[in-house]
Formats: sequence, C-alpha cells, structure tokens
Amino acid sequence: MGREKTAEEIMVPIDDYNTISEEATLYEAIKVLRGSFHRDGRAWYGHRSVIVLGGSGELVGILSLRGILKAAGLRELNKDPEFKAESWGWYYVDRLRSCAKMRVRDVMRPLAVATVDAGDTVGEVAAALLKHRVNSLPVLKRGKLAGMVRTLDVFMVIGDYFK
Repeated sequence: MGREKTAEEIMVPIDDYNTISEEATLYEAIKVLRGSFHRDGRAWYGHRSVIVLGGSGELVGILSLRGILKAAGLRELNKDPEFKAESWGWYYVDRLRSCAKMRVRDVMRPLAVATVDAGDTVGEVAAALLKHRVNSLPVLKRGKLAGMVRTLDVFMVIGDYFK
C-alpha cells in the first residue's frame, strides 16, 4: 500500500457545500438541505449537513440532518403530559412554542466541537469522526475552512486498507 491519503484529498471542497446564516430559521435550513438533495439533476445527491456562517461570513458551525431531527423531536415532548408535569419541562414547552422561529444557531453544532486539518490522514479523520460521533467534519487548511469530510468520503477509500 502506498502513502495514506489526506483529508484534503478526499474532502468535498467548500465551494460544493451549501451554507446558511446562523440567523436563518430552522425552516429555511430545511429548504436549503432539501434543495441540495436534487442538485445536478440527481435525486438524493446532496449532503446531509449545511455549513453555518456568522454575520461576517465566517464559519461558526454545522447544522446536520440529525440536529434538525433532534429539534423536531422536541416538538413531540410538548404532547407528553408527564414531561409537562416536571418542573423543568415547562422551560422546554415554552421554547417549543417558538419553534417556528427557532434559529439555526439554536440547533447547530458549534465549530469549536471538532475539526480536522487538511493534512490529517484518512485514519486520523476516521478516528475523529468516531470520537466525536458525527458524520461530517470541517477541514481546515492554515486555519481557514477548505472543505468538509464525511463518513462517506472515508468509506470510499477504506478499501485501500484491505489490499
């Protein structure tokens, strides 16, 4: 086996990834992700997350389908009488009432949680994905966002390890 590939060699370049403002509503984020699934005329082609940008266009986080599903799951708690009976439950019920206005920043995964470096090996990327229990990670090159690496990207080259 030759030299191990790097995150930069397997990542999705940042220009090929959807972005959204941290101030956007959750509903707007859902529309962006749905739109990406039919990009390039192919069904279900898109990514399972969207890059979240701050007011100055800087990367501040990642919003994944999982994050959206978790936020949507909170709505179901509003129907649970035992949940409402708990003293702390009302805090969440009040928050759910404003769910339609929930902002991306409220449910995104902050950038500070995990990133990988463009020079990290596929093995290091796989370890980071597993350690942080996520399906995608931002790839930084000289401290700037260069792309996203997903479990799918690692999977596509993992066969090289078994030759």
